[in-house]
Amino acid sequence: MATIRLSGGDVDRLVDPGELVEEIKRVILSDARAPLRASVEEAGSWLGAMPAGGLGFFAVKIVGVYPDNPKKGLPLVRGILLLLDSSSGDILLEADAAPATGWRTATATALALRLLGYTGGGTLGLIGAGTQASYHLKVFSRLYGFDKLLVYDLAKERAERLAGEYGGRVVSRREVLVGSDVIIAATTSREPVVEGRLLKSGAVVASIGAPKPVRELDQATLERARCILVDTREGVLGEAGELEGLERLPELLELKEALQGKTCDMGDVKVYKSVGTALFDLAVAIHLYKKTMKQQ
Repeated sequence: MATIRLSGGDVDRLVDPGELVEEIKRVILSDARAPLRASVEEAGSWLGAMPAGGLGFFAVKIVGVYPDNPKKGLPLVRGILLLLDSSSGDILLEADAAPATGWRTATATALALRLLGYTGGGTLGLIGAGTQASYHLKVFSRLYGFDKLLVYDLAKERAERLAGEYGGRVVSRREVLVGSDVIIAATTSREPVVEGRLLKSGAVVASIGAPKPVRELDQATLERARCILVDTREGVLGEAGELEGLERLPELLELKEALQGKTCDMGDVKVYKSVGTALFDLAVAIHLYKKTMKQQ
């Protein structure tokens, strides 16, 4: 069987967020497994490999960060996502990893916020207006909708560009925190960008930060949350900068546990923390393969 090869444009065209939510749920609730990522650095660049296996497939995402690329007119982040038949080793699909990661991360956030009780509407606030923020808006506008959009980014032009696409307003970070019902933090900040003292009661926060040394949530946010929903307990405990050095950790509830009906004692602020898991990569790879096969 010939390998299906998908460009970034192909990925964007094929993904259906609603169907991807269901695929992510199916993978999470299965016996699929995903060990922690392996990574290596060389000459200032970083390369990571993230494997997963389950439901008759293997998936591996190989992604690199190349700091010199923007000067050359090339993407900062480049990578590929592979899907293999676990019985034969046939490579079924090869896709551009950047948009695949954007879709799977944003769709997982949509699922998490649904589990936290969000059903759409209200004021959506973004801290960070980069690629992840863009994909979150693509997903949320299609699955939930929102009444108002507030956007903050250190790069004001980037914030204006993203806000303009969705009829939102560019505001200060404080205005996002004070005025939003749902906040998505998608940054690489080493200092907390979400201040718990400013959040309204009942606010829902999704922190889609990269692993250490990124720290998006301050201690007041964690204290108000008491229990936080996480993509995986192992990943967040090992890689989330917010939990490093804390004398008392908040209770953690995994997506899988929440999908199985387990609950925890959440406070007046609800928080979802994600550092990423290859289970999401497996889900989006299977989704893309299914969508492509239906069109053939």
